[in-house]
Amino acid sequence: MLIFSNNEGKARFNKPLYGLTGIYTLSEGIALPYFLSLLEINRAIDELKIAEQIPASLDTQWSLKELFQREIDEKRVEDDIVKGYLLDPKKLKFFNAITIVLMPKGSDGKIQDTFDDSISIEPPPIPWDGTDPDDAQWNHSQAKVANFGGVQFVSIGLSARLRWDEDRVLAVAVDGQHRLWALRTFREDQKFRGGTLRTVEQQTKIPVLFVLLHPDSGFQNVQSEADYSIRGIARELFTDLNKNAKTVDKARELILDDKSISAQCVRTLLTESTGEDAKDRLPLSLVRWQDDSNRFDSSYYLNSLVHLDLLVSAILDLKLPRDPMEKKQVFDFIESIDSALGINDKEVQYEGRSLKEYYVEDYCDEDGEPVTPFVRIPENYLDSAIEGFKVNFRPWLLKLLLEFKPYNNLLKYARENNLIEGKFGKFQAQTSKHKGIIREQEIARDSDWNKREILAHQDAITRMKENQWAFKTIFQKAMVRLGKIVEFESKGKDVNLGNIENVLNFLDRLYDKDILRVDASLPGDPYPLWTFVAINPGNNKIKVAKAVEDRIFSLLSLWYYGSRKTEIDAAKGYQMLTRRRLLNFFNAETNKAQWPGCTDAYKALHKGFDTVAFYGKEHEKLNDKKKEDMVRDRFSAVLAAGLPELYNQSLAKQTSDDDDELDTE
Repeated sequence: MLIFSNNEGKARFNKPLYGLTGIYTLSEGIALPYFLSLLEINRAIDELKIAEQIPASLDTQWSLKELFQREIDEKRVEDDIVKGYLLDPKKLKFFNAITIVLMPKGSDGKIQDTFDDSISIEPPPIPWDGTDPDDAQWNHSQAKVANFGGVQFVSIGLSARLRWDEDRVLAVAVDGQHRLWALRTFREDQKFRGGTLRTVEQQTKIPVLFVLLHPDSGFQNVQSEADYSIRGIARELFTDLNKNAKTVDKARELILDDKSISAQCVRTLLTESTGEDAKDRLPLSLVRWQDDSNRFDSSYYLNSLVHLDLLVSAILDLKLPRDPMEKKQVFDFIESIDSALGINDKEVQYEGRSLKEYYVEDYCDEDGEPVTPFVRIPENYLDSAIEGFKVNFRPWLLKLLLEFKPYNNLLKYARENNLIEGKFGKFQAQTSKHKGIIREQEIARDSDWNKREILAHQDAITRMKENQWAFKTIFQKAMVRLGKIVEFESKGKDVNLGNIENVLNFLDRLYDKDILRVDASLPGDPYPLWTFVAINPGNNKIKVAKAVEDRIFSLLSLWYYGSRKTEIDAAKGYQMLTRRRLLNFFNAETNKAQWPGCTDAYKALHKGFDTVAFYGKEHEKLNDKKKEDMVRDRFSAVLAAGLPELYNQSLAKQTSDDDDELDTE
């Protein structure tokens, strides 16, 4: 209920709320006051807001955490909370307290970083209405009255009274926004109450906790290192209140979990906010963060947040203990942490103490037996571990994710058309609801706006991705596995393996030759190049499975090893090995020390060819030698297709009568 008073100028204060006040002082120099009240259900719906109700604007940048704070899962609200809970006659209905931050807003409706106390508007009188004798009690000599930026807060001991000017202040939920939106949907949606709650329902009172972020209300904060604007504090509260709650999807969990090493490492790969570009990070504006899908082979996405998490988890390869009370498993876990995230062969440390020492001293008893489960990297060791990721993985990983030609082409297009920092990126950062509002507003002014500014670019980028392995998750994971061998396991210093620049040049060459097209052909062969590696011969569909990723990785490895060997042999003036001899070379156990995993790669690909589908309908009539010859013919042709031109040019000048001889040189 909004009350207008003649002596309040332009102020539009709501009716007073009454309740109790308290304060959190659990850290030195920090005092966080709050006000706890009971709101009639209609008042809660009318006066409290969710972040999506903040006016939509293309001019605001959003950090990753703020993006999730603003996004409402409408399906969850309607199906789970309204239909599955509020409308269930057998359920006892109860919501715990909704947490609200009073946030200052400017004349344009946008959230401000601080309360503006410069506006000279007369504070509202106490009592708010001369006919209310109960409210008159707050005009008391012992009352502490705080008027700031459109908020009036009065306290007498533990009792308190709160009002705010709805033209200058928004009461925004930082915890319970789905509950609040469910109540609004329940009342307003024509499928449910159609705008009016039933009489018995109107008796409901909602517990609401207001956080007051102004010194006049008792707020104190001596911290200076972090973002302590009103928005910054609201974001921090949202994160702290929600990270241990029921998660809606993997992406939300990933962003809210500050204790996860994988999540923390993923964030080092991304720009801090939308509308921001950087040479050494993936622009958040081009990353799929809105849902828990790992795919990025459609629309405008350069990558997917969930996929990046899977990618980082895979390359870290931490051996999480199945039983966190089993000492050997924990030691294996710690060893994997040190191996992946230690810098220059040093262990992950905190204040000079290794993680293993910390575990033995803090998690085990005097006899060295575990007394506390060890399930993840302790928080005080995270900084050291993240620094290890930045040194050991981040540089070469970002090179692959940003500089590989198809990704670089996408980024080049985005920058040339100002998609990252311009209207396109700002639009994509909006919630679904705000996108609809902005789309309607812009089309009303310019009927071609959506087609020109949004859809045309989405379509252009989609066309860039058509039939390209580069934008398939299983291919990118396989590609990164190769990068890990070259840059992490061999430190980019192995003469045979080269470094990440050599890997990029190799991948770009394959891309330029159209070998990395899903439908790439294999001259002289009835099947396309990728059939039996990653394409099903029956329906030409991509098979998404770990075995397929392994075969893609195996083929990339043999192509890369073959390319390196070809170039090295040419530089030394050696004669090129024929296709079959090169295949034999990588199958020889004696060569796997210099070419890591080459024999395993050979076996994985050979197994993919050695199938009934490959041999055909007459497979039962073929003897083992004929089958092996068929496999080796195709296998050697596939291998040769990915090698540099100098190999095929040199090979054309050679003749060989002894291709099957095992070569171990």
